[in-house]
Amino acid sequence: MVQVKAKDTLPMRNFAKSYEMYDYNLLFIRWLADFCGVDMMVERYRFNYRTANCVTVLAFGVIASIYSVVFYYPDLFKICEVLIIFGFIVQGSVKFYYGFIHREFYKIQYGRLRRLHYKYRHNQKLNAKLLLLMERIHILSKFLTIVFHLTGLGYSIFPLYMYFAHGERVLMIAMRVPWIDADSNAGYIVTSFLQMVMIVIGCTGLSAADTVILLFVTNLIAYVDVFTDALDALNAMLNADVRDEWKIRRQVRKICTQHQDIIEYESDLDERYIMICFAQVIGSVIGMSGCLFLVYMVRFVPGYFILLTVFCQLLEFCLLGTVLTVKNEQIVEVIYSTNWYLLREPERRCFALMLHKSQNFSEMTIGGFAPLNLETFVSIMNRIYSFFMMLINFIEMDSYAA
Repeated sequence: MVQVKAKDTLPMRNFAKSYEMYDYNLLFIRWLADFCGVDMMVERYRFNYRTANCVTVLAFGVIASIYSVVFYYPDLFKICEVLIIFGFIVQGSVKFYYGFIHREFYKIQYGRLRRLHYKYRHNQKLNAKLLLLMERIHILSKFLTIVFHLTGLGYSIFPLYMYFAHGERVLMIAMRVPWIDADSNAGYIVTSFLQMVMIVIGCTGLSAADTVILLFVTNLIAYVDVFTDALDALNAMLNADVRDEWKIRRQVRKICTQHQDIIEYESDLDERYIMICFAQVIGSVIGMSGCLFLVYMVRFVPGYFILLTVFCQLLEFCLLGTVLTVKNEQIVEVIYSTNWYLLREPERRCFALMLHKSQNFSEMTIGGFAPLNLETFVSIMNRIYSFFMMLINFIEMDSYAA
């Protein structure tokens, strides 16, 4: 197997094979992960200084958030700004924790996916499908990374905007550091520097985490495409003028093995991402609700960038959950539409077992409480809007009473 190193460079060109595009995607993701010290593909990976920086930023964010809420109380607007960042810290902490403790699993899965793409490099039909899939994943990965860093840029230029437009000196993030007076010149510089480090590492780390999830979940499409192609080949064998029963039995065993691989892959996805999805939804709800409130009340400039980022994050996860559901339904359909009735009794029992297992498929959930799909996305958006309107009405009624 060809090793792809994080510090290697690949020229941007049109790839002819899907495994080459997979390597290019992996190289991009590893570059982001390596920046934060969480490149799990490194041989004999160890906790290093970049990993320590990432942990320090997360710990600093939690401590500073708690301190800032106490410091700004009862300023509701400043507390909302802090809670928005805290939502990102929550999802970032969960993603880092599960990525670190499952690092060996991810290393195995990276190799497993590459072998899948490499195996069908000479199959023109499958290679074309898998290559198109990898190209789309790469475009989406770049898009997510750009969106995250646009949010970081929005926070970075916010102090400049406030200074030149309103003559106010503000921090990039409404987050105070214990024992540092951000109102003094020296304290302002130190706090701004710490916040800039937090923004850079946070945007890069979240980009790496979300692109990894995108790569893993969408590659289920590759497994299903390979599975469908195998069933098409079986149909051709069954409809041939001269049947080769030995080849048919061998093909059925191959299909059963592929189906078992899909079930295991989906189960692994749900097990590794169940809490990540829960943290993502919680963080997204906090971030989007807070941003809508601040944008409406005080025209909070970074809020526009955050709304875009959080919207894309939540939509990404819900779309990935929908991909699992749709592909599972496709598996049931292609199994049922196969000419299984032309098989002998032992092979027919294998198909019956596959069909039974396919009807009880795994799906991505929000901590096991609700399915993660586009219907959930619409429901979450409706609830955020309802909560936002209720909060606005409460504040307006309070202001009229005063």
